[in-house]
Amino acid sequence: MATKETSLTNPSCSARSRSTDDDTQALGNHGEVDMGDHNANSTKLGGGPTRRLADLLSDAGRFAYCGLVTTALQQLFTDTQSDTEFAEHSLQHMLQHLALPKTVADVMEVTLSGGCGTGSEVGYRELLKEEPVLQRSAVPLVQDLVILAVQSGSYDARTRVLIGHVSVQMRVPLDVMEMLEESVHEYLTEEALPTSPEEAARQQTAQRHAKYRRYTMIGLATLGGGAVLGLTGGLAAPFIGAGLGSLLGAGTITAFSSTAGVAVVGSLFGAAGAGLTGFKMKKRVGEVEEFEFEELTVGTSLHVTIAVSGWLSKDMPTFTEPWATLHHSREQYALRYESKYLAELGNTLDYLLQFAFSMAVQESLKYTVLAGIISAVVWPASLVTLASIIDNPWGVCCRRSAQVGRQLATVLLQREHGRRPVTLVGFSLGARVIYYCLEELAQRKNSAGIVQDVILLGAPVTACPTNWKPFGTVVSGRIINGYCQKDWLLHFLYRTSSAELHIAGLEPVKWIDRRMFNFDLSDIVSGHMDYANKLEQILRTLGLRTRDASRADAGLKKSATFSPSATEFDKIRNSRRAQEDAVLKPLRRSFSEPALHRPHSPPFGRRAKRASLSSTPTSGLIQP
Repeated sequence: MATKETSLTNPSCSARSRSTDDDTQALGNHGEVDMGDHNANSTKLGGGPTRRLADLLSDAGRFAYCGLVTTALQQLFTDTQSDTEFAEHSLQHMLQHLALPKTVADVMEVTLSGGCGTGSEVGYRELLKEEPVLQRSAVPLVQDLVILAVQSGSYDARTRVLIGHVSVQMRVPLDVMEMLEESVHEYLTEEALPTSPEEAARQQTAQRHAKYRRYTMIGLATLGGGAVLGLTGGLAAPFIGAGLGSLLGAGTITAFSSTAGVAVVGSLFGAAGAGLTGFKMKKRVGEVEEFEFEELTVGTSLHVTIAVSGWLSKDMPTFTEPWATLHHSREQYALRYESKYLAELGNTLDYLLQFAFSMAVQESLKYTVLAGIISAVVWPASLVTLASIIDNPWGVCCRRSAQVGRQLATVLLQREHGRRPVTLVGFSLGARVIYYCLEELAQRKNSAGIVQDVILLGAPVTACPTNWKPFGTVVSGRIINGYCQKDWLLHFLYRTSSAELHIAGLEPVKWIDRRMFNFDLSDIVSGHMDYANKLEQILRTLGLRTRDASRADAGLKKSATFSPSATEFDKIRNSRRAQEDAVLKPLRRSFSEPALHRPHSPPFGRRAKRASLSSTPTSGLIQP
C-alpha cells in the first residue's frame, strides 16, 4: 500500500502520537532518554523530529540492510516456485523501501539467485553494527521490518519467518520481536475499533501498563556486545523515546489513521473482526458433524495459534483444558470437533490402558508380557481379546480426523482469521488433523504463506518422507515431529488400522529439509496418554512459551486414565505409577544422545528446561 510521506517537524503530527508520547513520558522520569540519531535529531520523550530508519542509515548501511535481508531470503525461500516468487517480490519491495539504485539491485538479484556464495551475512551484520542508529541496539531494524510488513495489509507467514531469522542474526531476542508486533497490533486496533468512553478509559489504563512492561522488556534486550541497557541508561531505543507515533513515521501514521488504515486492519484481522470464534460450518465435509473454534486466550494478535486435542477423557473433558498453559501467542484457539466420538475413544483408551497395566503387574516377575507389548512382535492373547473394543472407535476417529483436517484447510484458505501467520499444534489424533490439513493445503492453490510452524506430537500418520515433502510448499517455518519410541499403545492401535510400517509418532521422519525437526520425547513421554498429561512440559521442552500452571484457569491433571468402574480406578490410581516403574524400568531403552547444540535451539528460540532431549535437525540454518 502506497503511503504519502510527510514531515515530522510538527511535534503533534497526530493525536495518536501525542497520546503515545504522553504514555511514555512517565518512564522518562526514571532517567532521561535520548538515543539521538546520526544527524543529532533529538528523540527525547515528547520531543522533536525523528526519521525513518531508511533515512538514518548511510549508503553502506542501506546496502548492508538490503543484503542481509536478501541473503536470508536466499537461504529460506528458494526451494519452490511460490517461495521464489515471494523472495523476488520481497526483494523488490525492500529495494523500493530503501531507495537503492539499479546497480545495487543487480547485485541483490545475483545474491538471491545464489551467485554470491555463503557467509556474506556476517559482513552485512558487521557493517550494520557500525551505523550510529544501530550501535546500541538492532531493535530499530527489526521494528522497521515489522512495520514494512503490515503496511500492505498482509502479514505473510514467510515474512514473519524472515523477520525472526534477521532478528536472530542481529542478536535481537525473539521475545522482543514479538513485543514490537504487539505494539504495532495495539496501535492498529486502537484506531480501527471504536469504544464507549468508559471502555476506552479502561483499555487505556490496561494498555499503559502493558506498554511499560514491553518497554522494560525491550530496554533490557541483550545487545550484540553482551551489554545490557538498563533503565538508567535509556530504555532501548527510538521505540520508547519517540513513542509509537514517531516510530511508525509520519507517512505511516497518516495511512493508518485514514480509511486506508481501516482497510489494512480489515485485511489483517478479517472483515468480520470476530476471529475464528465467529466461524460457523456452513457445509459438511464428509461425515464431520462438529467443527468450531473455542478461545484459549482473550485478545487479538499479529500471529494466531490453533491447538488440536487428540481425545477427551474424564480428567480432561474439554478441548481447552489440555492447553490451559499454552501461551505461544496472544490469540489462541482450540479446535472443537467430533466431541462425541473423541469422548468414546478416550473412555476406551483408558480402559485398555488400565487392563494392560493390570496384566503387566500380574506378569511383573516374568517381564515377558510387557516385553511383548513394547516390542510389538507378538501381542499377548489377553490383550488381543480387547481389540474389538478399541479398533472400532479408533478407526472411526481416524477417519473423521482426516476429514476434519481437510475442513480446517478450507477455513485457512478462506482467510477466516485474516492474513496473519498461523501456528498449528496438536497431539495424537489432533496431530493427524493437522497432517491432513497440510496435505489438503499442498493440493490447493494460494496456500503458501498461511502456516508458519507446525508441531505434531505422537502423530498416528505415516513417517514416509515422500508424503511429507509436499508440506514444504505450505509451511514457512518449522515442522516439529515429537515422537516416543516406546509408545506401545500407539503401536498396538496402529497394528490393524493401517498397513504402514513407519509411524511418525514412533520414529523420526527422515525428510531432509530445513523445515523438518524430529524430537525424541521418550525421556518425558512414557506412553501415549502422556502427550496430554505432560503437555506443558513437552511444550516447554520444544521452546514454546507457556503460562504458570498454578496461575492458569485449569492446571494439567496428573492422572492418566479412568476406569469404567470408579472403585477399581481409585485402587489402581494410587499405585499405578509405582507399578509402571517396577515393570517398565528394566525394559526401557537408554537414550543418551546429546541434545541439539545449535546457535538457536530448541526450535522456537526459548531455552528448554530439559537439555537431555534427543533431537534430529535436518538443517544448520539459524531460524526463529
